[in-house]
Amino acid sequence: MIITNSRAYTECFMQLANVLDLDENRPSYHSLRVAAIAYKMGELLNSKNLQEIFWSGLLHDIGAFGYNDFTVSTSESISVLEKDKIFNHTIKSAHIILKELPGEVGAVAEFVKYHHEKFDGTGFPEGLAGNDIPICSQIIKLADDLDTALRIIPEIPKKDIYEMFNNNINREYSAEMVSLLIETLEKDNFFSEIEMGAYVPIVVNDILNSLPCYNMFLGADLLEKITTVFADIIDAKHEATLGHSGRVAAYSQHIAEFLKLNPKDIIKVKLAGFMHDIGKAAVPRNILNKRDDLSPFELHVIKGHPVLTMDILKKMSVFNDIVEIAGYHHERLNGSGYPNALPAESIPFLARIVMVADVYDAMTSGRRYQKFVSREQALDYIIAQKNVLFDADAVGAMVEVASGELKKLSADNLAKRAGE
Repeated sequence: MIITNSRAYTECFMQLANVLDLDENRPSYHSLRVAAIAYKMGELLNSKNLQEIFWSGLLHDIGAFGYNDFTVSTSESISVLEKDKIFNHTIKSAHIILKELPGEVGAVAEFVKYHHEKFDGTGFPEGLAGNDIPICSQIIKLADDLDTALRIIPEIPKKDIYEMFNNNINREYSAEMVSLLIETLEKDNFFSEIEMGAYVPIVVNDILNSLPCYNMFLGADLLEKITTVFADIIDAKHEATLGHSGRVAAYSQHIAEFLKLNPKDIIKVKLAGFMHDIGKAAVPRNILNKRDDLSPFELHVIKGHPVLTMDILKKMSVFNDIVEIAGYHHERLNGSGYPNALPAESIPFLARIVMVADVYDAMTSGRRYQKFVSREQALDYIIAQKNVLFDADAVGAMVEVASGELKKLSADNLAKRAGE
């Protein structure tokens, strides 16, 4: 059992929000700003759900991951499929929170599910109206709409913001909630702080420090649930390698088990496998999914993702012990790797395991910019680079793991043919 606390848990949610907002290397701080505004509104309301309101702001759009240039809109110019995604993203967000995240998150799922309902009943997903809409969902909607306005119209005058909300009383919002928003923005000059994107992380960090910290008990299995959400977000962005992070995690675990490592190290390499590519959140899709050779600049962008992976992991105390294990997966024993061209003695053994697992899956996953490589060919390459690029023990274990996989595939194929 891994003992942690609510602050460590909130750190994970903050980085989930960070990964969601890092789209195309243009941090908008959308989720962070929504969380900050919503929290301040809840604080002024003396809400007993401040923790849940803050978490809801961070996670309200988690169901929108994998959507290109996602914008909540009901414009007639978008396709039926896009509208379907828009109208269902709140339900998907609530489902992910309730089913995939550990802890007491039932209230968070509810608040997120209804944050696009409108006071007059014309919103989605259920067309709730008036006081049938949870107060915390109404708060998230106001915060969400304010952030949208600040991003679409930079330096929009405060009076225009207020006019926009007042003009939508009894349609989008209740008069009480609009008054609460305006009072929140006026208190302690909060509007001036929150309108500056670069200042948002500072505001959020102050809120993090003010939240109550209580003990939570997250076992390795619950931490794994969090890592799979991170992995799903990144893999959804990279069309050609859906499932890559999960496979690297599985290979890393099997390698560590074959080598009879201690249980803690087995858990570490598995979690690192899930998290090794989270830095790709800042890499544009047109680079990740490019069919042709990458330009020198594009290659430079790609090679920066392990650095961001480590930066993100360092901001979550529960994952501090896997920072290098995940972040060094592109280093090589002969110093030819990246991002730091580390010599062999500086690369931890557990990172060498993830390194081999990543290479094997990358070669055999059928990426569009690579010619097809069979599992046997991938193993031949890895074996040939033993003690040059890759650790000999990790290579030996990878061969055994992959050979067992090949035998299973052959047996399954024979059984399938026998049944035809």
